[in-house]
Amino acid sequence: MRAGLATLTLLLLAVTPACPQAGVSPFDMSTERPVTAAPVAPQQKNSATPAQAASDAGKAARQAQSPARRYLVPFSELVLSGEYSRRAWSVFLTPEQAAAATDLHLGYQNAVVVAPEASRLELSVNGSSIVGIPIASSDRASEISVRIPAGVLHAGLNDIVMSAIQRHRTDCTIESTYELWTQIDPSRTFFTFEGNQAGLWKRVEDLRAIGVDETGETKFNLIVPSMGQAASTAPVVRLGEALALMANMPNQAFEVSETGSKASGPGMANIVVGPAADLSKVLASVPANAEAGPIATLIDDTTLGPSTLLVSGPNWQAVNLAIDDIAKQVDRPAGSLRTSLATRTWRTPDVPMLLDANTLKFSGLGVNTLEFSGRRVRTDFAVGVPSDFYAEAYGHATILLDAAYSQEVLPGSHIDVYVNDNIAATVPITTAGGEILRHLPIKVTMRHFRPGDNTIAIEAVLLTRADAVCAPGAASSDSKRFALFDSSEFVMPDFARIARTPDLGAISGTGFPYGRAQYALPLIMDRAQPEIVSAGVTLMARMSVAAGRLIAVDSSTAASAVADRNALFISAISQVPPAVLAQVGISSDSSSTWGETVSSIRPDTETTFDEWRQQLRGSGWRGQISSFEDWMRQTFNISASSLRVFPGPVALYKPQGNASLVVAQEASPTEGGTWTVITAPNASALLDGARALTAQETWRQLGGHVTTVETGGDKVQTVPVTRFDFVETQPFSLANYRLVVANWLSANALSYAVVLTLFSILLGLATAGLLGSLGRRK
Repeated sequence: MRAGLATLTLLLLAVTPACPQAGVSPFDMSTERPVTAAPVAPQQKNSATPAQAASDAGKAARQAQSPARRYLVPFSELVLSGEYSRRAWSVFLTPEQAAAATDLHLGYQNAVVVAPEASRLELSVNGSSIVGIPIASSDRASEISVRIPAGVLHAGLNDIVMSAIQRHRTDCTIESTYELWTQIDPSRTFFTFEGNQAGLWKRVEDLRAIGVDETGETKFNLIVPSMGQAASTAPVVRLGEALALMANMPNQAFEVSETGSKASGPGMANIVVGPAADLSKVLASVPANAEAGPIATLIDDTTLGPSTLLVSGPNWQAVNLAIDDIAKQVDRPAGSLRTSLATRTWRTPDVPMLLDANTLKFSGLGVNTLEFSGRRVRTDFAVGVPSDFYAEAYGHATILLDAAYSQEVLPGSHIDVYVNDNIAATVPITTAGGEILRHLPIKVTMRHFRPGDNTIAIEAVLLTRADAVCAPGAASSDSKRFALFDSSEFVMPDFARIARTPDLGAISGTGFPYGRAQYALPLIMDRAQPEIVSAGVTLMARMSVAAGRLIAVDSSTAASAVADRNALFISAISQVPPAVLAQVGISSDSSSTWGETVSSIRPDTETTFDEWRQQLRGSGWRGQISSFEDWMRQTFNISASSLRVFPGPVALYKPQGNASLVVAQEASPTEGGTWTVITAPNASALLDGARALTAQETWRQLGGHVTTVETGGDKVQTVPVTRFDFVETQPFSLANYRLVVANWLSANALSYAVVLTLFSILLGLATAGLLGSLGRRK
């Protein structure tokens, strides 16, 4: 009997699931299992039409999809280097995303010399600390996941601040601080949102939340079924500009096609644009109201997927009205005062625009009070200057520094100021025993300022006796050595304002002169090739972001009709008229030789001569002259060009085989406008080059008379301007003209000497005449 009961008990245990004890959670392997589709109730026979069945299947698939993902790093790479590093930017979220339960995922790896016991990685969202961990992942990349507390996120822009404090394991030298780094993996750093609605856009303005993909790029997939029609080009460009201003991400690209395939994933959006009668080629079903009037809305399409932006109407005139509804959300009048540059999606706060003399506190520039215990500390801020900034040859800004250093800091330490990564000022520390610096004036040369945003970095290099000894544990000492206070100020003086042509840096900074034009910009390109149209939309979108407003274009004007106006030429070099190439300084032979391999190109004598001159620099008396020229340039900012009374002739530029894109600018033939040519050997290279050029890091290197981007976009070269024309941008003012003349004479030393000599002679003659008339005559 007992054996029978025992057998029965074993059978019951085998078929009955065990119940967990109270207060003890069962082991959960849900994180180890792939997400599976939720079961779908079987449909009743003949209860739904095929269209309804497809719609239901699509909804079921969306309900079963993994949590929506939003990548956070808007850069191709993010490295926190040195003993202290901080980056801040903002991420736009829809109301549904902000309300959803959210997890933060962070992937990183650090240098092997980083001491984990004294180094820390921190990340905050909207001022709330979310991550605070030791930096301890040198052998392999680490991934962490943290639930964001409710109420931290909100609809709209959310501020993200990431910082790293790093100390060396064994070394105490200044040089060792350059070995410290923590690399954030953009593909492993993201938000995940629970719920089906967080992955969908419901309003047109929700496209601000497009974000980036795992490489830090943003892609707009524009599908235009009637792209072959001449009337389609200007509306498509205008829509691209509006979307670029709305999203305002640093690395945006557009792909335009007639029957493009679906683009899916974070950082991507599908947009269908055109008259309603043409949309059936790409959409499973066309909304009925598209035939009635202008429409700009988000639809769920079984072909292109959910949250597809539809911009349509009965004809192109109605489509333009629909685009205007989107554009008015982000556009501004051409003559309106621009007080800041919108940079929050890659740098927060927005960069203030300095149009004249001004004083800004560090606290308003995003620099917080910082106390530091290491050897080298660096922090930065950014300010913007307008396109007609003309003060690089004589002007000085001033930093009124509030700081302190301890008794440990030895003379020989110094504080350096960099402008756009160029050294601009150095202040040596000569007093021992510690000191509080109150509004210490540091003059910063404005030689390296350029139109648009300018990064100004302050770096303190601190020497101590303890570091010289470097006893065990000294590398990670917590003793405070230096403090920088947010009460410090940046003072910008009055500066000359007059634009110049050519100046590609003005396009890069503020879209000048095209952002100020009162008429539609003639945009001359081959509309029949999708690659060229895609390149044109990408470039115009980037230019409009720089200008802070939409730039109207006219795509129907011929090249022969724009001699007295601003114009933009975007085409393969074989399609650019030879007269246009000659006008902007590009050799007409380039259309037949560019794109050949380097070995097949006939060597350029001048280029080869320069290479030999560089090779033999320093040898012989000519080498000594070259060395003297370098010393004069570095010490006094005097070059051979500044010693000329008249500028030398401008040689025609001939692109070499390793240049994949060329941007050249000059005044129009009648000097009534500015012409810019953007060209490449073929249409495919033009599209690749346009995408490389408009990336944030490359775009800010655009400058001079000619800029080239090499294959892969990893090298940018500029040809400096040798002669230019002034372009009036301000009402007549004696004060402004005095500053203009001062800058011009400072940049042309020989002319200044000639003028000074002439004035001295005139003064001598006038003095002699005056004394002669006042003297006693016999």
